[in-house]
Amino acid sequence: MRVETTRFGLLEVSAERLITFPHGLLGFEELHTYFFHPVPGNPVFTWMQAVDAPEVAFLLVDPFVFFPDYAVELTPEDEERLGVSRPQEVLVYTTVTIPDDRVEYITTNLAGPLVFNVEKSLGLQVVLGEPYTPRHRLFARPPRRAAGSGA
Repeated sequence: MRVETTRFGLLEVSAERLITFPHGLLGFEELHTYFFHPVPGNPVFTWMQAVDAPEVAFLLVDPFVFFPDYAVELTPEDEERLGVSRPQEVLVYTTVTIPDDRVEYITTNLAGPLVFNVEKSLGLQVVLGEPYTPRHRLFARPPRRAAGSGA
């Protein structure tokens, strides 16, 4: 199928690449079908593009690369919604925000991870409590600018 996107132009997407979020995402409950689109040269990040809204694409990150102790506990209801029976079926990403294109201030939403059943192409956004936040910095602090750099 052909999918028109604002960010990537017209893309050819096979049905096998489609991911269904039966309950949508927070703030995007009406959008249910997405697909992953790679970030060239950076396998830690990927885009998740909505099929039915050309302007809706989320930058995602593998949170475990930056936060090895991050834990997502699924409730039995979440497991049932996703149809998971084995941990190998699960993939977790978190959404990324880059404020004003300033990569040094990049944050990720550890409080609302996206959990995928990779075998059934199903997705679910779960809500976690403390200690996670929706704007957790990927980098401890922004790099310091050299004195006299004018920036």
